[in-house]
Amino acid sequence: MKKMMTAAVVALLLASCGSNSTTRLTGVFAPDSMAAEAEVIVGDQIDTTVAVVDGQFTLDVPADAKALAYAMADGKQIMFVSDGSAIKLDFENNKAVSANKRGVNARLENYLAWNESFMKDFQAKMEAASKEEQEDLLDKAEDEYNDYLVKTVKENSDNVVSLLAVTSLELDDDDEMLALLNGLDESLKQDPRIQSMISAYDAAAKTAEGKMFTDFEVDGVKFSDFIGKGKYVLVDFWASWCGPCRREMPNLRAVYDEFHGEKFDMLSVAVWDKPEDTAVAAAEEKITWNQIVNAQRIPTEIYGIQGIPHIILFGPDGTILKRNLRGEKIREAVADALDD
Repeated sequence: MKKMMTAAVVALLLASCGSNSTTRLTGVFAPDSMAAEAEVIVGDQIDTTVAVVDGQFTLDVPADAKALAYAMADGKQIMFVSDGSAIKLDFENNKAVSANKRGVNARLENYLAWNESFMKDFQAKMEAASKEEQEDLLDKAEDEYNDYLVKTVKENSDNVVSLLAVTSLELDDDDEMLALLNGLDESLKQDPRIQSMISAYDAAAKTAEGKMFTDFEVDGVKFSDFIGKGKYVLVDFWASWCGPCRREMPNLRAVYDEFHGEKFDMLSVAVWDKPEDTAVAAAEEKITWNQIVNAQRIPTEIYGIQGIPHIILFGPDGTILKRNLRGEKIREAVADALDD
């Protein structure tokens, strides 16, 4: 149970910790509000409850532009950034208003508003488009979204907005992603999500196209039992619960039916999934080629895979020829390799 703390007590604690930078929060409620207390969370620094007196409260909290903060009361939750400015928490209108009109809170508000507008516009266009037009719309939207996220990360490399943007970003160029991640403020790079991403992109760089495959073993079955044995092998890292994975299955079945033989084979590697769910989905999807099940995070950490499906084409000697294949590019890559 959280301890009730007055503003004076929190201020005293901050002073005792030697804090030189605080944010003054003023919570304001509607005249008919019955709120008696509010909970305030600032990253992992403060999680406290403060009394609401005469429809308002005042609280000093640590300034931390690198973490999201939340204030909860009256059944509402207001998200903000404790940026060292005076912030009004307006529970009547459910919003935070910072005295710094060009600060991190304004950037956060703009980022969230842009995302909402972008998604509404994209969904409207997709609903109005024909099936043939939708794939082109999807590609264009992905490019536009990624361009905006890259710009946002670069402009907010020292605050939490960059964390929101970079963790939503998917770039095909691993070097570009690593450059963005390594360009973040050193304190931001200590965030577990960023550390995980840096590790993943480092792994992806070590297993990039042109590199030799890295072996692993799951329940006595080795990746090298299938890779580097003289055949081209298309490997699909997937999971039963993954919608995009299941949608690629018709493409994979078509490629297997067309090319399977002395020079070409396929392998599905089930990750992040329960073996029993994999078995059911494999039967439903008519997977007749080789499988490795229950691989969990072993191969995804080795190959720096952050999202699935992730489809890789390996050469006869185990060289990684193509990564992250999707849709028509799967057949094109296999056909080109076999024609060489």
